[in-house]
Amino acid sequence: MPAAQKQRLEAAELSQERFWAEHVVPRKPGLFAALSPDLAHLPALWTDEHLIAAAGEARVEMEQRGSAAEGFGKGPDMRVLLTFGEVLRRGAAGDASLYLTTQAVPTAPDGHPAPYASPIAELARDVPLVPSVMGLLVPQSINLWLGAARDGSSTGLHTDYHDNLYVLLRGRKRFRLYPPQAAKHMYTVGAVAKIHSNGRIVFKGQGDVLPDGSEAGEAAQWLARRAAETELAAAEEAAARDEPGAAKRLRAAERRLDRVLEAALGEDDWGAIDDFDALEAPQPSPAAAAGDPESFSRVDLHLPDAQLKRQFPLFPGKAAALECEVQAGQMLYLPAGWFHEVTSYSTADSPTHMALNYWYHPPDNLHRGAAAAMEQPYTQPFWPAVWEGRRREYEARHRPAQEAQQQQQPAAQAGVAQQAGKPLLQAGRPGRGAADEQAAAGQQSEQAARQHPALKERRSARRGQLVPITYGLFGVGRRQHLAAFVDVKGRKRKATGR
Repeated sequence: MPAAQKQRLEAAELSQERFWAEHVVPRKPGLFAALSPDLAHLPALWTDEHLIAAAGEARVEMEQRGSAAEGFGKGPDMRVLLTFGEVLRRGAAGDASLYLTTQAVPTAPDGHPAPYASPIAELARDVPLVPSVMGLLVPQSINLWLGAARDGSSTGLHTDYHDNLYVLLRGRKRFRLYPPQAAKHMYTVGAVAKIHSNGRIVFKGQGDVLPDGSEAGEAAQWLARRAAETELAAAEEAAARDEPGAAKRLRAAERRLDRVLEAALGEDDWGAIDDFDALEAPQPSPAAAAGDPESFSRVDLHLPDAQLKRQFPLFPGKAAALECEVQAGQMLYLPAGWFHEVTSYSTADSPTHMALNYWYHPPDNLHRGAAAAMEQPYTQPFWPAVWEGRRREYEARHRPAQEAQQQQQPAAQAGVAQQAGKPLLQAGRPGRGAADEQAAAGQQSEQAARQHPALKERRSARRGQLVPITYGLFGVGRRQHLAAFVDVKGRKRKATGR
C-alpha cells in the first residue's frame, strides 16, 4: 500500500454562507485567513497591561510541567493556583513551565455549567458572546489558552465533544488532524461506542448521547415537562375564562405535570442527597481529572514512525494527518469529533502564545443544506431553549463588546465578509425563523407561569423547592455535574483530590 500523502489545510477568506456550506454542514475543518469583525480588535486590545488591569487579580489554575521535554495535561498533581497577573508576568519573562487551559466552572442556576470562569469572567466586556459567523449555534463554553514556548509545547492527541472556533491572538500553532471516522484506529483511552453522522463520538458508559450532545432520556424528559407545563398554562387560562370542562382539564393537566416531575425526581433520587451546596460548587475542569480522559489517544506522535507502527499497527500514521499552521490573527474551525494534537510556539514578536476559543453544541440538522442549517442548526429544541433561557443574563456582561461590534464598518477589513449585501448575524442575537420558533416554544411555560401566579401556588412546596421553572434542571448538564459529587446511590462522595 503506498504511503499516505501529507495534506495541508490552507487559510481562506470565508463569508458566513461559504463557511457553513463548506465546513459546518460537511463537518470539515476550516481556517479563516483573518479574524471576524467582532474579534478583530482583540490582538491590539489584549496587551499584557490591559489584561493585568482587567483581570490580574483573578485566580487561575495552571498546568505545570517539570521541563521543556515534558508535555502538559498530566492530571491534578501537575496543576498550580496563581493570579492571572503572575502568569502573564512569568510568561513575558519566558517561563515555559506554565500553561493556562480550561478552568473549573460553577453550575449556573439553570442546572448547566456556566459558560466560563476567570479570567474570561473579568474580560467578558471585551469579547462577543457569540461571534457572528457562528450564527445560531449554541455556546457551551469560552476559554483562554496562554503559555510560553520558544521550542514548542504540545498537547496529547485527543478529540472534543463540541464544535470549536479557535481564535489565535499571539504566537503560532500547528494542528495535526484526523477525522472522527478514524476513531476506532486511534487507540483511545475509552472504548468507542458510536460515531454520529455529524462526527460526535460517544464512548462506552456515556449513555444514550444524541448527535447534538444531549442525553436522549433527559432530553425526552425535558420535552415532556415543557409540554406538560404548556398544557397546564393553557388549562389555567381556560379555567380563568370559565370555559366548559375547564376544571376537568385543569385537574388532568396538573396530574400530567405531577407524573413528569415525580418521574424526574425518582430517577435522580434527590431525596438521598444530603448536600445540595455541592451541586453549586465549581466543577473540575476536564484536564484536572485523574489520568487521561476517555477521549484521549494513547498514540504518541513524537515517536519515530517505525515505533508507532509497531506499537499501534492500526493507527493511520503521521503522514495521514491533515496539518494546519495557524498564525496570530487567524481562526480555525474544528467540528466535534476531529482528533487533534496541537503544538504551540512563541514567536519573535511575542514571548507568549495566546488563544481564545468558543465551544458549541454540535449541530445535527445538516441534511437539508447550509441555508436550512443556518436557520435551524438543531433537530430538537432542547439546546436553543436552554440558550434562550440564559442568553440575556450573559449578553448584559458582554454588552460593550457587542456595541463596539455594531459600530464597526462592514467586513471588508476582516476575513468574514458580508454576503450579497446581507449583514452577518449580530453576536448572541438569534435571527428570525425556525430557530426563533424553537426557542420561543421552549419559553412558553415560563411566560405562562409569570402571567398566572396561581400556577405556582397550586404546586406543592416540595416541587416548588426542587423544581423551579428553569431549563436544564433535569437536563444533561445537571446530571453530568451531579455525578461529580455523588455516587449512584445518591451519597456524597468523599474527597478524592480532584
